[in-house]
Amino acid sequence: MGFLDMIKRAAEQNRSRIVLALDVKGPDALERAERLLCETAEYICCVKINKHLILPWGVEGLRGLIKRAHSLGLPVIADCKMCDIGSTNFVEAFTYFDAGFDAITVVPLPGWAEGLEGVFHLARGRGMGVITVILMSNRGASEFFEAVIYDEELGVFDKLYKVFARRSLKWGADGVVVGATRPEAIRQVREIVEDLPIFSPGVVVQGGGVVEALRAGASYVIVGRAICESDNPIDKAREMCELTRRFS
Repeated sequence: MGFLDMIKRAAEQNRSRIVLALDVKGPDALERAERLLCETAEYICCVKINKHLILPWGVEGLRGLIKRAHSLGLPVIADCKMCDIGSTNFVEAFTYFDAGFDAITVVPLPGWAEGLEGVFHLARGRGMGVITVILMSNRGASEFFEAVIYDEELGVFDKLYKVFARRSLKWGADGVVVGATRPEAIRQVREIVEDLPIFSPGVVVQGGGVVEALRAGASYVIVGRAICESDNPIDKAREMCELTRRFS
């Protein structure tokens, strides 16, 4: 079963569009991450692991956490934001997939030829997913992701994230990331990428709204600190999940 089938099935079973970002740090981070995963599993449809855990524990150290997520019926995304030359990207992608991750995030800047082409081919061959980061959720992202550039394929000037959206569709990405802090951009990207899933981070802590993001066209909402750093993660996950059920 491929990544998109996995997340769709989990979303239907749990009636949730919440992707839990396990942005946990500290000496007991891995133990706390697994506890959070188990406590909130029924209210989420996917797990995203970023460098909070990847750097200190390494991909080998995360195999147990990934297996636990799979045992709960949840796919796992490696939020590595891959952005290098092709040979390096291939080694990185292979390492994540070999460790059990079901999808990875990439930044489109290296382009296709000798950039991300090998990653997409590897993912297709193994039934894994590739999600492109086309507009981040932090305030400073506007400096470059919203910069106007010349799109040679269309012969027009447009904002970089829209060019990234068109490339993502052309390359056959399994989803795109657009910050929930920019609902208007989500609407614009939805028009470009058609039925391609949109993943939206940045809710609550960074100011984005679950309902606003989904109403604008997001498919899944990524929630990290709002749940992980809550005094009651279970109640918070349930609350976030209930908001997404309005759109199920």
